Amino acid sequence: MNIDEYRIATVKDVPELVGLINNSYRPNGAEAGWTHESELIEGERINTQQLAELLEREGSTVLLGLNRGEIISCVNINEEAGAIYLAMLTVKPSCQNFGLGKEMLQLAEEYAENQYESSVFNLFVISERRELFDFYLRRGYEATEISSDYPANAGVGTPKINELKLVMLTKQLG
Repeated sequence: MNIDEYRIATVKDVPELVGLINNSYRPNGAEAGWTHESELIEGERINTQQLAELLEREGSTVLLGLNRGEIISCVNINEEAGAIYLAMLTVKPSCQNFGLGKEMLQLAEEYAENQYESSVFNLFVISERRELFDFYLRRGYEATEISSDYPANAGVGTPKINELKLVMLTKQLG
């Protein structure tokens, strides 16, 4: 499995992307890949309105990875206050374990380096997702002391456990 095309998402990609993201983060049944968080959070990760707003937000880009015209991966890049924030790194569950997450992360970093002034990359990981935490550490990200409560009122799902935390990881390029 490989990515044979990359492009920036547009509003017409929203329905397919919402399905990909929700199925990857909160799948039902046997479709779950290793990156899902269904045991920690229930409900949708994103809805159509949230994704459309994300695409329209200044400084926000969603990059897509396609295989034979099908969207199989995405990542969101946001520039805020002189730093780059990466979010929503997603790979279709049946396409996981082929290195596509690493590939999309590298593409996001390269894109951001070319588009923005900052070389500081930040992302947030659920503290209980140790395997995902370790994935980013292997890619040069470092844990910070910055953490926050899971945004239970942000419309991104409801925690199944109390005191779910997000931890910020950071990476300095160049």
